[in-house]
Amino acid sequence: MAEVNDAFDRGHTAGHSGIGPECPVWCLGVRTVGDLVGLLVEAGRLSGLHAAAGVDGGHEHERVTVACPVGCLGLSAHVANALRHGLGRSVRVGDVLGLLHSGRLDEVREMGARRVGEVRTALVAAGFPVPPDMG
Repeated sequence: MAEVNDAFDRGHTAGHSGIGPECPVWCLGVRTVGDLVGLLVEAGRLSGLHAAAGVDGGHEHERVTVACPVGCLGLSAHVANALRHGLGRSVRVGDVLGLLHSGRLDEVREMGARRVGEVRTALVAAGFPVPPDMG
């Protein structure tokens, strides 16, 4: 706990000026993994890295909903294609959430642990609650 007090004594608070690599994570103003993932996604979007990485689709409206096509999650082409081939061309975010919550997402062909992890991360970044990984 002394580390936390020392950090506050040196001016490390959420959003302070001069945030750098030596700062504790709370300087970024994040409290949850979802906050951190959202911050990283936004940073990637603003920097253009999201598009440069060949990420599928992207989201064109304000908020991702269960009715959105799976492309709105910004998944890699490999994951998006596996979902479309396994679930059909018109797969929606709600379909993917349903499979994840039922523990059956890894049953989709070509959806191993790494790809399921990518889906989990994308869903958290979009603001959806995801169940704990039981794998």
